[in-house]
Amino acid sequence: MGIKDEMQDKAKKAKEKLQGKQDKASQQGLTEQERLRQRADEARQGGQRAFDDIQDDMDDRR
Repeated sequence: MGIKDEMQDKAKKAKEKLQGKQDKASQQGLTEQERLRQRADEARQGGQRAFDDIQDDMDDRR
């Protein structure tokens, strides 16, 4: 195997390794984004329940 072939092989391996790291980072980013979206939904639902409770209390006072 010549020097050119060795260098191409090393470049290919480095590229594959980098691609693997990028895929992993992308997957973690999606996981984090989904976790944040879920927390926002839960907070929104909690706020809606609190609003509904206040509205019910006000209706009961009428």
